[in-house]
Amino acid sequence: MHDLPILWALASRFPALFTGSFLHQSALGASSAGRYDLAQRLYQAAAEHYREDLQVEAMARLRTHQLITRARSGSERTEANVALEIERRLRRLDTIESLVSPYALIPAHALLAAWRAPSGVPVTRAPRRSTAPPALVVEPHR
Repeated sequence: MHDLPILWALASRFPALFTGSFLHQSALGASSAGRYDLAQRLYQAAAEHYREDLQVEAMARLRTHQLITRARSGSERTEANVALEIERRLRRLDTIESLVSPYALIPAHALLAAWRAPSGVPVTRAPRRSTAPPALVVEPHR
């Protein structure tokens, strides 16, 4: 139900007709379909519902999804600092909606281990550069 583009359009125009949870899951559907701008509008509408209802944990999950969507869309640079922020947020949560339909709540550590950029390349910490000096290569004397 959350994967129907006609409902996304309706929900983004008339968010008061829907619950925060429905808007949040619809945003996940739009994000999965690559409709990042629409997903952001739906996230914002869901956030307003969550704020009104004082749903703090739901808001934290939404903001984490929103950052993942921004990273996937390319609107945020998917450098190590963005990946670290997403990972930090995921570590603070117990559960979070899956990134795939039907968007059921899963342990946050499962999403932490699995989230990926659209290219399939994991977005994680940048490789650490060694501070050790390069090894000295000694050629045998002939």
